[in-house]
Amino acid sequence: MRETTAGADRSHRVFAHLVAEKAAGYRAVLAEFSQARERFTIHLRPGEVARQTGGTDEETEGLLAQLVDWGNLERSPDTAEAATIEEFHRARFLYQLSAAGEAAEEALLRFHEILGRPGELQTMALRDITRFLDALRQLLLENDPDVAKLHAQLRELNSTFRELTTQAQAFIRGLHGTVELHGIGAAEFQEYKTALIGYIERFIGELVLATNEIAGKIEEVEAAGIAARLSDVAERDLSDRLERTPEDDRETLARWEGRWQGLRRWFIGAGGPSQAEILRARAREAVPALLFTLQNLNDRRLSKSDRVADWQTLALWFAEAPEEDDCHRLWRTAFGLAPARHLRVNRETLDQREQEPVGPRVSWLDAEPLWITPRLRATGQAAAKGQAKSVRDRSQQKAELAKMAAEQAGQIEAARRLLARGERMRLSEFEELDAAAFELLLDLLGEALGAENGEAFSTDGALAISLEISPELAGRAELRTPSGILCGRDRWVTIRPTHQTIPA
Repeated sequence: MRETTAGADRSHRVFAHLVAEKAAGYRAVLAEFSQARERFTIHLRPGEVARQTGGTDEETEGLLAQLVDWGNLERSPDTAEAATIEEFHRARFLYQLSAAGEAAEEALLRFHEILGRPGELQTMALRDITRFLDALRQLLLENDPDVAKLHAQLRELNSTFRELTTQAQAFIRGLHGTVELHGIGAAEFQEYKTALIGYIERFIGELVLATNEIAGKIEEVEAAGIAARLSDVAERDLSDRLERTPEDDRETLARWEGRWQGLRRWFIGAGGPSQAEILRARAREAVPALLFTLQNLNDRRLSKSDRVADWQTLALWFAEAPEEDDCHRLWRTAFGLAPARHLRVNRETLDQREQEPVGPRVSWLDAEPLWITPRLRATGQAAAKGQAKSVRDRSQQKAELAKMAAEQAGQIEAARRLLARGERMRLSEFEELDAAAFELLLDLLGEALGAENGEAFSTDGALAISLEISPELAGRAELRTPSGILCGRDRWVTIRPTHQTIPA
């Protein structure tokens, strides 16, 4: 029979001890019963529990009675050691965990296990998923697939996939809190950063390769007919159910279909990026976040002031202020909210202020009015009296700059015509070069010498140069320029324009 909602609410009372006044005592008692179950001990007496927990018999019996009322424990009369009629009728009990109590202890154990376990990026889980999909495909291609093997493979696949996603989410979620901003040295942080970046890069590489492979295998399994076999798997799930209803069939089948669709969306996606792509992006975002943490760490070490500490100190001052007036005074002092008397006013008001100064703590209601100009009241600005400043004529300077730019452009164009002949010639055959042509040739030679095959392009991509070394060129080349003579090994040089022919 199905448990009613009221029955489910009553079973939830087994968690009431977690927020009770004597929560530590209740947990110690239940921990003793859990350890006894591991030792295959079924019942415990109050005296045995008291000796293990360190409490008195009266306190332990009170805790046990309350746990029985909540449903964590069950008790039965203890008549095994009764030697007389009086001892037989005396209220003595044996205690053991109830079914709800065992479920609650297992849930709490799993809860603390998940919280205490660090997240990780599991590359081996990706390989296991690939292996499970291969096994599923082989089973589906058989004439009469073994439902028991299909069920086992799907359960293993679902368990591995769930573990992968849970651990990856825990890793990303806890990544930003792994570095404490205080109490860590630069060397330790550098070592941690290097290890973390390598760890993330290794997982991203595995994830990129595995995503494409797993996506292809998922499509192969679907083509082999996994959708039609999920009903058989759901049927095997319910084969041992005592009271089975059509609703159970629908829910179980929907659960298996949802698991398969979740796996598919994780690696293939549906109308958007897959969860694998999102995880890959989140992992990449972890590196800038780590560097931002390092920046905050350095800022706190180098800066003499800590804004967080300042706010905390100010809040403490407000809390310790004896009167409300003191809080207002602290507010005005901390945030500079004294009455402002720095507006621009006319000469008469300034003269009056010099004769009768007004302090910053005087209220505007009590002080003499300030006479300001109508323009300041209307527009918020007070223009200085007098003639407006004339606009300087910079046409001559602009003309000179344009002339210089034209001259430089002409020099560069002339240098290109001189060098970019498109002919294969020796470096020593170049005539005396002016400053612009020599500078352009040096840039081209530098690009070509840095290239592996001796071919390169100019910075703007307009010229291409090719350098060749030949045994027949044993001499040295001398290039004469206004700045001096450049000497070096002679080479074959070909300089040509890339887009258009430069006229001679």
